[in-house]
Amino acid sequence: MIESITVFAQIPGVSGAAETSPSPGGVVVVGFLFVVVVLALLAAVTSAMGAWFSKMAAADAAKAAKAAQSTAEANSKSSPPASVNAQGAAASKNDDPALMAVVAAAVHTVIGDRPHRVVSVRSTGPGWAQEGRRQIFSSHRVR
Repeated sequence: MIESITVFAQIPGVSGAAETSPSPGGVVVVGFLFVVVVLALLAAVTSAMGAWFSKMAAADAAKAAKAAQSTAEANSKSSPPASVNAQGAAASKNDDPALMAVVAAAVHTVIGDRPHRVVSVRSTGPGWAQEGRRQIFSSHRVR
């Protein structure tokens, strides 16, 4: 077999620099530093992307809040029909204002700037719990 040694760089004035191999400790240190630098760059990039997404979400939330406020102001200026007032007065005692705001924001997100009004939000009862129990019991084998 023919042995060949490729010299990528040689320090002038030092004879035998090409024949010495780097120490294993030096290779490990250089490799470790390379990995740390790459991980730091990845962390910086993902942090910058997270900050950008947070800014975009805050801008969208501010836009939705402004639209919801303008819709609420428009709804407060117009009087609802008498039947809505009777139902709204009875339902408003049990309605949570935070829940109403969340539902109004969800409706605005779905239908956009078209006029809309959330009259009432009522719980349908323990339907979800009953459905969960039904699914668990129906998944078991009857003996």
